[in-house]
Amino acid sequence: MGYVAIGDVGILHGQYEAGFKARFPDFNTFAQGFPINGVGAHEIDGREVKVSKGSGAVSFPGSATLQYGPQFEHLGMTLAPAALMGKLATIVGDLRLGPLHFDMAVNGHGSQSKRLERLIRFVATEVELSWPMSPILQSELQQAMLTTFLLANPSNYSGVLHGEPVAAGPWQVRRAEQFIEANWDQPITIEALAAATNISARSLFSSFKAGRGYSPMDFVKRVRLGRAKQKLSRPDVDTSVSAVAFECGFGNPGHFARDYRHHFGEFPSDTLRRGRGF
Repeated sequence: MGYVAIGDVGILHGQYEAGFKARFPDFNTFAQGFPINGVGAHEIDGREVKVSKGSGAVSFPGSATLQYGPQFEHLGMTLAPAALMGKLATIVGDLRLGPLHFDMAVNGHGSQSKRLERLIRFVATEVELSWPMSPILQSELQQAMLTTFLLANPSNYSGVLHGEPVAAGPWQVRRAEQFIEANWDQPITIEALAAATNISARSLFSSFKAGRGYSPMDFVKRVRLGRAKQKLSRPDVDTSVSAVAFECGFGNPGHFARDYRHHFGEFPSDTLRRGRGF
C-alpha cells in the first residue's frame, strides 16, 4: 500500500495478494475507494456494502470493518471530517441540516462519481511524477478533492448542493477578481473567496460563470499565466520554464506548457528565448 497526504486529504493505492479483514473500532475519517480488481466489503456501524469495480463505498467515522478478497486492488482517498464540514459550510453558507450523512453505496457509473475518480487518478499521477508539489498546487488540489467528493456522493445536503443558488451581485464578482489578482501567488481557496465577497461559494461561482463565462478558478489560471509570461519575457540568468511554472502554481511543466500555448499561441520556451534576445 502507498499513501500520501495532501493537507487534509490522503491518496492511497492498495494491492493485496492475500485476502484479509481489518477492524477499526474508532474509524475517524471519511473515505472512498475505487476498486480496480477483486471484491470486498465495507461495514460501518453494522451497515455493510459490497465493493468491486464500478461499485464502491463511502466510509465515515464510526466502527468499521474492511474486508478484501485475494488480488484486490483499489485507489482511494481519505478526508479529515473537520476539513470536509468546513468546506461544506463554505459552499452552502451554513449547516442548517445538521451533521453530514452519506449513502454508503456508490454507483461508480454516475457522471459525478466518474468525475471524482478521474480527479483522484489525476492527482495520484501528479504525485508520482511531480512530488514534491508546489504548495499552491497542493492547497488547490486539496480543495478540488474535498469539493468534488461532496458533489459526487449523495448526502443529506445533496439538495442544497445541487439546487439553484442565490445570485451574487456584480460588485461581489468584481471583488472576487480583485482578490485573485492581489493574491495570485498564494493558494486561492473557496473559503478565502467566500470571505472576501461575503456570500456562499455556490452563489459566487454560479454568478461568476454566468457573468464572465468561466469559473473563478479559470480566472486564477489566466492571472497566473499572465504573471508567468511577464517573468519569461523579462528573464534573469537563472530563469527557466520549469522554475517559473512552479513559482506560478503549476506543478507539471508539461501541463503548464500546454495551457500556456493554448492561452498565448506559443510555448513558454518561445517567450523565454525572445526575452533573452535569441
